[in-house]
Amino acid sequence: MSDTLTARSNDFAQTFNTAHGEAGLGRVSIAHILQRIQSDPNFLFSEDFRQGAGQCPFHANKAEGAAEGMAPIPQDDADKVAVNSLLALLFNRLRDHIAGKLPFDADGRPMLPIPPRSPHGLDPADRAAMAAVAPDVFCSVLRDATCHLLDGLITGWAVDLVREEEHFRSQGSGAISLDAAATFVLRTVLEHSPLYQRAGYDMLSITKTGSHTAIHICWAMVEAAPLLVPGRDAAFYDDLVHRSLKQIVPLSMASLGMLVHYMEESGIEPPDGLAVHRLPKNQTAFVLDPNGLIRLNADPIVTFAKPGERYYTGCPAFYTTNLIKLYLDIVAGLALDYSVYDRLQEG
Repeated sequence: MSDTLTARSNDFAQTFNTAHGEAGLGRVSIAHILQRIQSDPNFLFSEDFRQGAGQCPFHANKAEGAAEGMAPIPQDDADKVAVNSLLALLFNRLRDHIAGKLPFDADGRPMLPIPPRSPHGLDPADRAAMAAVAPDVFCSVLRDATCHLLDGLITGWAVDLVREEEHFRSQGSGAISLDAAATFVLRTVLEHSPLYQRAGYDMLSITKTGSHTAIHICWAMVEAAPLLVPGRDAAFYDDLVHRSLKQIVPLSMASLGMLVHYMEESGIEPPDGLAVHRLPKNQTAFVLDPNGLIRLNADPIVTFAKPGERYYTGCPAFYTTNLIKLYLDIVAGLALDYSVYDRLQEG
């Protein structure tokens, strides 16, 4: 990141947005697209929706933070706007599905699956075995199990949506629910989009990949708390993490490329790209602000755009009320239940 950018602002969100603009990227909010869909569900089936969802900045060849005189919207960017709008709409159902289907044991403790490909072979339910392993292994198993817990819940959400779509199709009346219509249009856009076909992405894989990233960042913030303020109890850290969430949310507003580069540069993302590794002590992503809250450090921001990329929307979860908070609540709850803060301070 340039020295001028560092000096311009100490506020992460503003600096991050400026860096996107310097990369030639303009942010397009999809909030009003979601409002349009709610007021006029038929808009989902329009050609306008497929070509940037009727975004005024696209028609004017400019967007928030973007340079003047930019070329018309690339089809890849139009596809991103459509796909992320549809996912944000359907993520309301995902949030409710996860909240309603989280498994708990007889004592009210969350039940984590055994990570199927974990090299450690540990069952998170075996508390004695979990307590006996080194903190790095302990954290790895919890992170891995959390990802697989969410994977199973996401699969159930997707299955329910497909069944609902098939139900309306079998009726033959032409009637369809908003969620079923969004599921159909999303699949159609993904199947015809060179961008998503190149990556081999479908609704399920996009959502699972995004959830892994969200869980990874939530665990990283939990693990950062004792690094930044050592020697406190679990209640202090739990309160700190929850109060700091608003400081971390700007990451979800980024382009995918800028997000990945920030995570790599700051130490959140490990070299192998897997979300199962404990946050390293030499991380530079998380710092304390003057109010004692965890915030993001602007120094590791890397200005980046893919060739031909002009517009970005940010993560669909950002537009879904309380979905990111739900992910943090799950992680923070597990941190308390498994005495993670004590384990992180061992040695």
